[in-house]
Amino acid sequence: MIIMAYSLAMYQAISIIILIASKMEECKCRCEFLTTRVISENLEIAAPTAVKILNNLNAAGITITKEGAKGGILLAKSPAEITLLDIFLILERDRPLFKTGLNFNIHGQEVEVLKSRVDGCLVDAEKAMKNSLEKITIEDIMNNK
Repeated sequence: MIIMAYSLAMYQAISIIILIASKMEECKCRCEFLTTRVISENLEIAAPTAVKILNNLNAAGITITKEGAKGGILLAKSPAEITLLDIFLILERDRPLFKTGLNFNIHGQEVEVLKSRVDGCLVDAEKAMKNSLEKITIEDIMNNK
């Protein structure tokens, strides 16, 4: 049995970044900070989940926050500088996609060789996925490239 481990948080983080980038693009001259409430309501993400994702993005320097009545969240980087791999690494903290090395009730050298081959294939698949994510920016997504 192979278990896939990634969470919905990556998709939500991408959505949050795109929403902020879109709002920033709309108000080019005077950027208004987006509140967590606005983000949460627009994307239908529970407020505590949005806060957790935003805290991670802020700690990684993707977003900036401002406290106070006119406070909220803006992007700290341009959409061209933010790759999907950046977001992935922030949220998944380099956890493997596949949980491998599971134990079976069957043993033997042939079983161990087969398990090793499967593990190797899954590691290669994850590397390919990361290489792909590294090539796609938020700007690419917003411009449909």
